[in-house]
Amino acid sequence: MPRSRRKRTMSIVFLTSRVVIRIACYALLVILAIYFGRQAYSFGYSVFHSNPVAKPPGKDIAVTVEENMDEKAIAELLKDKGLIRDEKVFRVQERIYGYDIYPGTYVLNTSQEVTEMLMIMSAEPETAAESETKEEKVIPEGEKETKKSKN
Repeated sequence: MPRSRRKRTMSIVFLTSRVVIRIACYALLVILAIYFGRQAYSFGYSVFHSNPVAKPPGKDIAVTVEENMDEKAIAELLKDKGLIRDEKVFRVQERIYGYDIYPGTYVLNTSQEVTEMLMIMSAEPETAAESETKEEKVIPEGEKETKKSKN
């Protein structure tokens, strides 16, 4: 083979291989964009449209949130108890909706949405003075009747 023909053949092979590699890189980028786009959409959908773990009536589960637990530990606890599907989604929802979870023992249900659970756990606990005041204001029904019958 003459030298010029060999050089021309090598040039065509080199050019063809460059085009094939570029096409493969672009195809890989498109596939990655589609994959990560689907993942991002799925995550975002889960954050704003959370579905309960179980259908009603579900199962009541007692959960104790301790004083030193951060949002990650609470999410792990709820995941371990079978109340949520995804810890990351729970943490993002807690931040987006602006809930502050207080320590205490809560009875949550597997048929509740995450926002319902967050509302329950973010209700400010009553102090001893508040609970005593409420007890004083409540008059049992039997006492109402005795007061009426005496008059």
